[in-house]
Amino acid sequence: MRSKQIRSLQNPSFKKFLRLLTSQGIRKYGLALISGPKQVKEVLRDFPERCEGVLLREDHELPELSFQHNIWTYCFSSSLFDKIDAYGTRQPILCVKVGPLPAWNSRRRVQGCTLFIPFQEPGNVGAAIRSGAAFGVSGIVILKEAAHPYHPKSTRAAGSTLFRVKLLKGPSINDLYRSGIALVQLSPKGKNINRYRFPSSFGLLPGLEGPGHPAGLKGVPAVRIPMEPGVESLNAAMATGIALYLWRTRLRK
Repeated sequence: MRSKQIRSLQNPSFKKFLRLLTSQGIRKYGLALISGPKQVKEVLRDFPERCEGVLLREDHELPELSFQHNIWTYCFSSSLFDKIDAYGTRQPILCVKVGPLPAWNSRRRVQGCTLFIPFQEPGNVGAAIRSGAAFGVSGIVILKEAAHPYHPKSTRAAGSTLFRVKLLKGPSINDLYRSGIALVQLSPKGKNINRYRFPSSFGLLPGLEGPGHPAGLKGVPAVRIPMEPGVESLNAAMATGIALYLWRTRLRK
């Protein structure tokens, strides 16, 4: 086990990990942070090749699975660790290797559902990735407008599912209509999803939080989740999860 003691604000490793709280830092270093004891344990157990190091506060015990892998241990003073522990978990944090996403190939047709994510809120991105993995989508395409899938808010929501489903880099939502893929929009103005028959191969496209779908996608089939009167809409990630569940249920039948 290789280890470093970090006690200074000027320490290069501390500065690097602090930058990983931002999308720019994740892109620069090809690393991301995963917090929460359950998520850390799952990634250490199932994806050890992704693990670069464990970040500890001076009073932490090293996670048990860390002993099995030749990864770095970074031990911080309490005050420095708290600056990186963005969610106040007071638990060890895992640093993972991520790298750039491979590009989505619009010409390659795959069976089942491809989920397109345009969400600008990182927490919604992570929650949608978790739902996509849970309900067996063929792949998840992160659109140009979307927040970084390895942003700390996203990794907090998605956990180890980030590595259980294929993530791809996609175009802008405004250019999807040119892709030729059979799209299905998720929209409050669409057809009742309970009466919709999904194609055998399609892309599910939720709208952006607030603006919804661009005008260029008019004419693309749209479905809605029926709700009680007076409820205008659901959270974007929650609606995505419900739509994927209904698709998966019908696929099994």
